[in-house]
Amino acid sequence: MLVRIGEAVMRCGWHTFILVAVLSIGAAASSAMALTPAETFVQQSIDRGIAVMKDKSLDDAARRQQIGALLTEVLDTRKMALFMLGDVRENIPAIDLDMYAEAYKAFTVANYESQLNGYGGQTLRVTGSAERAPGDYIVNAVVVDPAMPNDPNPLPVAFRVADEGSGKFAVVDASIMGIWLGVAQRAEFGAYLGLHGGDVPALSAHLQETAAKFSTPPVTSAAH
Repeated sequence: MLVRIGEAVMRCGWHTFILVAVLSIGAAASSAMALTPAETFVQQSIDRGIAVMKDKSLDDAARRQQIGALLTEVLDTRKMALFMLGDVRENIPAIDLDMYAEAYKAFTVANYESQLNGYGGQTLRVTGSAERAPGDYIVNAVVVDPAMPNDPNPLPVAFRVADEGSGKFAVVDASIMGIWLGVAQRAEFGAYLGLHGGDVPALSAHLQETAAKFSTPPVTSAAH
């Protein structure tokens, strides 16, 4: 069930978009405007991500490992995971929440790593940003496809970035065409828990199982 998270979003290329977001936003923004601290955080992450994607010396496993490490730094997966549970988290033992947060991180990173082959050189152009509340930022952008650089209706995207203090920022949500990943996943997780009696450890186990499937390289036929 959770493999179908946000199906409507995925049909718009959601996971490719996430990788474009993590790997490309700063490169396009830096030439267009002065960066805010939140945008600077993304820019620095991007420089590393683009270098990994373009490094021809890396095999698939090494590239996945390095992108996974980058995603772990850029995304606050614990904050994302707790949001997905909604009010259910108030009644869950701390040890179960910790196991669930780790399972969610494994699921998220493995999911994004599995989409690396879908990256087609897209970049982003930042169109504006706003501070929703102290330390809570929304950065708006559009996807620039190298196949259609003059597209009059580029795909709109947005990022929610949290200032976590001491100069640390993290991405906690992202949207494409106005559909937020957090909202889509929260609905899916809620549906799963509804079908399983609110069993968060069962959800954690399912996320770990799904992450393992994402991490398994596809089987290819031997050449004859």
